[in-house]
Amino acid sequence: MGDCLSTEKDPTLRLLIDKRLTKTIASNAKEKCKKQVKWSELPSIPLENIYSFLRREDQVNMSLVCRSWSEGYGSPSVWKKFRFDLSESQLSLDTCPVMKLVQKYSSMFRYVEIVSTCFQKRLLRNWCRHFVEFLKILTSSTQLISVKFLYFASYLFNMDTPTYNDICREIVDFLASQRHLKTVEFDLCLFYFQESVEILRTLTETSRESLTHLKLQNFHRVGNKNIEQDSNATQNLPMLADLPNLKTLDTDYSLIFEEMVALQSTAIQTVKNYKSLVLSKLILYYFKEYTDIEVFQGLTSTDWLFMKKLYPDLQVELILITEFGTRRELEFFIVPDMPITRLVYKCQELDMGMEIDVLFGHLLACETNDNLVTLHLDWEEPSHHLSNNFIPFLQDFKKLKYLELFTVSPISGLDVLLESWLEKLPESLEEVLIDVSNIRE
Repeated sequence: MGDCLSTEKDPTLRLLIDKRLTKTIASNAKEKCKKQVKWSELPSIPLENIYSFLRREDQVNMSLVCRSWSEGYGSPSVWKKFRFDLSESQLSLDTCPVMKLVQKYSSMFRYVEIVSTCFQKRLLRNWCRHFVEFLKILTSSTQLISVKFLYFASYLFNMDTPTYNDICREIVDFLASQRHLKTVEFDLCLFYFQESVEILRTLTETSRESLTHLKLQNFHRVGNKNIEQDSNATQNLPMLADLPNLKTLDTDYSLIFEEMVALQSTAIQTVKNYKSLVLSKLILYYFKEYTDIEVFQGLTSTDWLFMKKLYPDLQVELILITEFGTRRELEFFIVPDMPITRLVYKCQELDMGMEIDVLFGHLLACETNDNLVTLHLDWEEPSHHLSNNFIPFLQDFKKLKYLELFTVSPISGLDVLLESWLEKLPESLEEVLIDVSNIRE
């Protein structure tokens, strides 16, 4: 034991050991560092994932770091999604730099959004020029899976007729060039009846087999540009069944929607054997602010019966936003054999002129309780018999899972309603939200 060396007794030996240990640690760290991949050698998949989280301008900056990152910038996954949304500064330029990127990479585009979040009337001419150029490039070099036209109604409203016609022609030509579209959306891009029909007819001709999702919200511009031309255009309007693989239709309640359903009802009566189709979700909007029901003919219970036969899995989400809730509007939009699973009913003004029990009674009379799962009510009128109305309503609507009520004070019967739920909550009900505003002490 006495022959053992101790570093406590021999400081020279301790210093020698510390130096050797430090050298070993440094050597191991250096070796480990050599084995680590350099940032410039980052594999393509992680590199492309990083690009996918960045804005387009940040992607450009990242591509300038090194050659391999620049090459990654040109990969298909980076350009699979493209948003065409020109800023005011870009619109002010005669030559838009975005177009250089579009020319170079458009063949890789698969999901495109064409957006106008910046409206300046003085820039209308430039917007039209860049918009047309963009569509022409897509027409010649791209096969998209999805295209969305969003929020450029302001430009359409302020165009002269020749320019409007040119823009519509370019949209139709572009859609005619696409053979694999699965998703098409128009939102706040209002067209006159004739152009709306032409767009839909083109879609049914070129994307008939591929289209599964179609959105037409704020799509048809109410007002007659030419009554005779509108009448002729109706003859070219397709039926819903002309899109046999359509699964979701998100649309305004419009003259076009009415005509497409009515044409289908007429056609199905002349065919003995017809194939059921896959449309399973119909999201239907009505905004009183934009269109009065006087312009519509209305769909009947028979129309909806034919719809259910053709689309056995159909579920309807109905969103009604009106000024004053009236029995006439209620009976116009909600009819028997209409498979409503979600109802949103919003009245924007007080003094609705209709008690809530009228709504519940009409829903029950139309047998909406067979399907209704979600009910959202903005009822801007005091309800003096909340428990008297809701307790029997919930007993009849046994499939209802989600209930939201926004109302105003004064109300009565809320305590009785809650007590009844504490004793026995309806079996189907999963979520309840009751919001009472204008409460005063």
